[in-house]
Amino acid sequence: MLDHLNIKIKKTLLALLVCFIAIPLSRFISPQTIIDGNQIYLAWLPLSLMYSVLFIFGRYAVAPLIIAFAITNAWIIDLTLTQALILLFCQLFSVFLSCAIVRFQLGRRWRAGLTAKHMGARIFWGGFFAPLLLKVTMYLAGRFFAFPLAISSYFGSMSVIYTIIDIQSLISAALIFTTFFYYPLRMIISPRYARAFWRNLCHSWRAGEQRVFTLYWFVALAAILLVLCTP
Repeated sequence: MLDHLNIKIKKTLLALLVCFIAIPLSRFISPQTIIDGNQIYLAWLPLSLMYSVLFIFGRYAVAPLIIAFAITNAWIIDLTLTQALILLFCQLFSVFLSCAIVRFQLGRRWRAGLTAKHMGARIFWGGFFAPLLLKVTMYLAGRFFAFPLAISSYFGSMSVIYTIIDIQSLISAALIFTTFFYYPLRMIISPRYARAFWRNLCHSWRAGEQRVFTLYWFVALAAILLVLCTP
C-alpha cells in the first residue's frame, strides 16, 4: 500500500516538474502574428502540451497542470483572483472533459496506441470538441467579466478572420503538434522507451526497400524548407 502511494507521489511530482519546464517553453515557441492590431497565436502549443502530459501521466497530470498553469498565468499576466480562476477554468476544463469522455468510451487503456488505435474518438473529442468548447467558454467569460487589454481580444467579439484563425490555432495545436511534444517528452522520461523507439525507427530506415524512399524524403523536406525559408 505504501509503495503504491509512493509511486503515485513520484508520478505526480514528475508530471509537475515536466509542466513547470514545458508550459513556459511551449508558450514561448508558439507562433504568433498581428491581426486587426491584436496579437494572435497561429498555434497555441500549451494545448498540445496538455494533451501530451495527460497521455503520458493520465490522471496524475491533472493537479500538476492546474498548479503549473496557475503559476505561469500569474507570472506572465497581472490578473485579479477572479480573472485568474476564470482564465484557468477556460484553459483546462475543455481538455479535461474531452479526455474524460474518451476515457469513458475507450476504457482504462484510452492512452494506449496513441497514433494506432481509436483515432476517430481522439480526433473528434480532442481535436475539435475541446478547442471549440474552450473558445465558447472564453467568449462567455468575456461577456460577463473584464480582462486586461493584453488578453481581452481572446475573450471578446472580434472580426471574422480573427475568430477563424483563433479557433484554427487551437484545432491545429491539438491535431498537429500533440505528437511534437508527446514523443520527445516520453523519451526523456523513459530511456527504455527512447531506445526501443529509435531502434525500431532506425531498423525501418535501414531496410533495403525503404532506403531510397528515406533518401528522397529527406531531399524533398530539405527542398521545401529551402523554398519556404529563403527570403
